[in-house]
Amino acid sequence: MAIPLQPQILVAHPWMGRGGSEATAMWSLHALQHVAKITFTTASPVDWDKLNSTYGTQVSPERIELLPAPRLPGVTTGTSFAYWQRAWFERFCSSVSGRFDTCISAYNPIRFSRPAIQLIGDFSFNEEARLDLYPNASEQAHHRPSLLRRLYVSVGEQLAGRTDAEIAGSGDWVVANSRWTAAVLSQRFHLPDSPILYPPSSLQSQDADDRRDPLGFVCMGRITPEKEVETIIGILDRVRSAGHAVTLDLVGHFGGDEYSAKIRSMAEERNKWIRLTGFLDPQKKEELFSTRNFGIHACRVEAFGIAVAEMAAAGLIPFVPADGGVGEIVGRDQLIFRHAEDAAEKICRMIESSAAQAELRRSLRTEVTRFRPERFAENLVEIVQDFMGRDLAKA
Repeated sequence: MAIPLQPQILVAHPWMGRGGSEATAMWSLHALQHVAKITFTTASPVDWDKLNSTYGTQVSPERIELLPAPRLPGVTTGTSFAYWQRAWFERFCSSVSGRFDTCISAYNPIRFSRPAIQLIGDFSFNEEARLDLYPNASEQAHHRPSLLRRLYVSVGEQLAGRTDAEIAGSGDWVVANSRWTAAVLSQRFHLPDSPILYPPSSLQSQDADDRRDPLGFVCMGRITPEKEVETIIGILDRVRSAGHAVTLDLVGHFGGDEYSAKIRSMAEERNKWIRLTGFLDPQKKEELFSTRNFGIHACRVEAFGIAVAEMAAAGLIPFVPADGGVGEIVGRDQLIFRHAEDAAEKICRMIESSAAQAELRRSLRTEVTRFRPERFAENLVEIVQDFMGRDLAKA
């Protein structure tokens, strides 16, 4: 009996930086490398050892064909002319898609000129959604609605070679990363019944709870306006004013932009209790998380929030905003805040209820196992099999 040939699958990510979509891309490659012939395309440099170390994957370079995508002149980072570079990347993906049996976008819609699987990470890809959903969408001058901005977006559409403004082509499967994302896709883009694939959270649980600083907080993520780090600092200012000498470790990369400078300045003014750690590798992150008690997140448009899932898995008790998808991770009103005053009150209440913390920590650890990478891998393979209408067999 002849063994069926493995399908040729293209996995695409416009630029591999450090974040949730990169984790999704790496675990997609990890999940599919033994059941299909995988080609990975991105415009960024690829260091497999560093990526595997960062995301806890075991992607084998021998099993992945790397297809470098072209960059626009002068583009050297994922934030340089990002809209145009992504559009240029989309045009490239469309030009090569015919070589493959299936195409997967690991981060937001890419028009491949054929039916494909689209993994939605956020709504930054759509100008109207970005302006409506992101509370601080216009904080950066070059993102504010203007004739220049409209021209910039219009040129991007031309670079991509699109003929319509729809986010999905005929036959595409658009996959949400949370119930909140699925609801936005249904209400705003008329894409009901999107399957949900929760992103992979790979941080291991820590059990040494006796080492935890009872007043230690962690915030983890990119230092960008949508993360609303200034809100977190303001909330903890309130908590400290209420008599609780909390501390904060800011885990994330600071750039040379205006917002990073603002947060750095706020932290320096509070250097007795705020520490800037920069980006941490998995081992250092686990070490830090095992010695802190709480996590805090303020992004109101977070479609999922891998950072929050990792904090909960590591034994931190995370406080999160009511907006976006992060509430699905913690699932408890006592940890979900509506505004800064509400957040400070709930944090003070939790600090003063130390007896309840151990049980809460244990239950959160158990519940976030549904975001384990192994579950993501299994569910992704099922989605690909359903999309292709065939089983995928290991080589």
